[in-house]
This record gives sequence, structure tokens and C-alpha cells, in this order.
Amino acid sequence: MTHGMVSSRLKRGFTLVELLVVIAIIGTLVGLLLPAVQAAREAANRSNCSNKNKQLGLAMQNHHDSRKAFPAAIDRMPSTAIALSNSGVTGFSWIVHVLPYMEEANLYNTLAANSNRFARLNTTGGSNNVYTLAGASGLAYQTQLPGLLCPSFPGQPTAQISTASAYRSLLTGLGGLSNVAITNYKAMAGVCEREENSTVGDNGAIPFRGPKVVTEATDNLPYFGLNMAAHRDGTSKTIMIAESQENGNSAWIDGCAAYVTGVSGDSTAVPVLGTNGVWTTTGATCALQYGPTAQYTTRVGQANTGYTARFPLGNSAWGPSSAHSGGLVMHTYVDGSVKTLSSDIDPGVYYSLISRDSGENVTEP
Repeated sequence: MTHGMVSSRLKRGFTLVELLVVIAIIGTLVGLLLPAVQAAREAANRSNCSNKNKQLGLAMQNHHDSRKAFPAAIDRMPSTAIALSNSGVTGFSWIVHVLPYMEEANLYNTLAANSNRFARLNTTGGSNNVYTLAGASGLAYQTQLPGLLCPSFPGQPTAQISTASAYRSLLTGLGGLSNVAITNYKAMAGVCEREENSTVGDNGAIPFRGPKVVTEATDNLPYFGLNMAAHRDGTSKTIMIAESQENGNSAWIDGCAAYVTGVSGDSTAVPVLGTNGVWTTTGATCALQYGPTAQYTTRVGQANTGYTARFPLGNSAWGPSSAHSGGLVMHTYVDGSVKTLSSDIDPGVYYSLISRDSGENVTEP
């Protein structure tokens, strides 16, 4: 056998059939592994999201220890506040007031100094822009806080204007503001707002309208919320913070945009709590994981507000919701615990968990 013949045999490569077989095997393995990789990634995202909720719960606990109360969803009279814009009176969110407990003391101190410690008649635009960071080129409302964004959230970290009016989110602009940083974690104001129903309005752990609101012109500001004792249904059975995938009406700095309620804006009636501690939900659509879809673009997750002056730019498309697989939504309770609730939970049970003192006997879902 000659040297040339040996060399030729040693250089023999794969045939086309063999290459196709190898490619098919690799493709099959990738197809088998991809779901497992995606499941592992989502599990890591849920764990990360849960940790962020725990940190917010701890920040709220620390605020309570310091102030002897939790913050309210908005720190001034809601009826005189408007949604974030570059003119007019607005209100700071509950998130602003827990910034010192989120390792954001510098941001908090800047906002406090620029607003005369959150005094009356704060404006967001013009020469008296209290959201401007002193000595910095950026603006406070543009400051993205990683602790407020869920890793599974598919949207942008800044507020987006809806291109379809049926989505009922921010429709016509952001009042001239750009790159408005958002939050995926919102205060739970309760079943609905007080202006919608005086019986079950603002009955959540973090009411939208502070409990000591009397007269905007003379009330001491900022308003704070409830103390621990007000949650008579039990701190381990009352939801304080809910995840939301709203990408429009969701500025973290704005009290008008950083809260949710449990009833959808598509509801034809408000739920009623009976004397037996059972909710009658006829006509009431639960807002949990209820929002626009390809089939139902007119759905709105956030309850329509009685404070019409606050929302010149539209309402929220989503209420309590998330992009986690399986329809799971993270919730932080008053005691600081974090639990996931499925979107198929009974609405009456959900209303029991988001109301603080209705006296229901709730069995954990």
C-alpha cells in the first residue's frame, strides 16, 4: 500500500447523509433542552422577583417602625392631584417615601429638599420642577430603580404610550415628559376607590386616599397611611403590594400611577360584602391578570377612577398582573411575606385578601 493511498483514507470526511444525521440529532437535543432552559430561567426570574418584593416589604416595615404608619398610595389630596405631567399639582407615591429604606437616601433627600419636604403645591415642570435632581443632569422621574422592575416583565423600563385607544392606557402623551421610569410593583388600595364606593372603597392596606384627609388647603402634608393595628383581618392575610405589567400609567414617582385596585374597569357593578363575610361578585370583574388580549383589546385591568381630573392621559390597561408563566402574580403581605397567587383564584377570596378589616374568614388559596 502506498503512502498516498493511506493519506487519502485518513483525510476521508463525513458524507452528506452523516452530516444530516448529526444535525438532526443536535436539533432534537436542542428541542428537548430548550424548554428546560426556559423553565430554569423563569424559575430564576420568579425567585428574583420574589426577593424584590421582600425588599419592598421590608422597606415598608422599616417606614412603619420609623413613622408609626405605612405610607399612603399618594401623599396628598387625590382630588387636587393630576397624573404626572409637566404642569399642575401632583402627588408623590408611596415608593418615594420608602426610598431611604431602599438604599436610595440621596434620591429621597434631593426630592425632600426640592419640595420643601413634600409640602403643598408641588409642581413637576417649569421653574419649580421638584423632580429635578439637584446638581445632576438627570431628572428624578427618569431615574430607573432596578428594585422596581420584574425580570420577567417583557416591556420597557420607561412608560410607553399606547398606539391603540382600546387599551385604555396612556394614549396621548406624557405631558411633555420623556423617559418616565416605571414600577412593576404597586400599592394595593383595596377592592376599589372610595369615590367609586364608600363602603368598600380604599379598604386595602395602602389606601389611595389617606385616612386623615380633611381639607387639602389646611391638612399637614405629606399624608401617611395606616398603622399595623388597622389591619384587623391579620397582617399575614392582607395584601399590601401587587405586581403589575402595566407599561403606561406606571411612573414610580407618581402617586396617581403607582397603585392598583381589585376590580376591573370593565365591571358593571361593585362587589358587595355580605353580613356572613362572603362577597357577592355579580357584575364585578376581578382585575387580577385581567387586561388587553388579542381577542379582547377593550379590556382594562385598573378600575376607572372617580377622580376624573387626575387622568387626562387615560387609564391603566393592567391592574394586578404579571408575565410569569402559569398566570402567577407576586403579592407582598403586610407582615412582609411574599406569595404567588394564580389568576384562577376565586374573586371572592381575592377580595378578602386585598381588604384589611372586612372580617372574612379566609382560607389560604
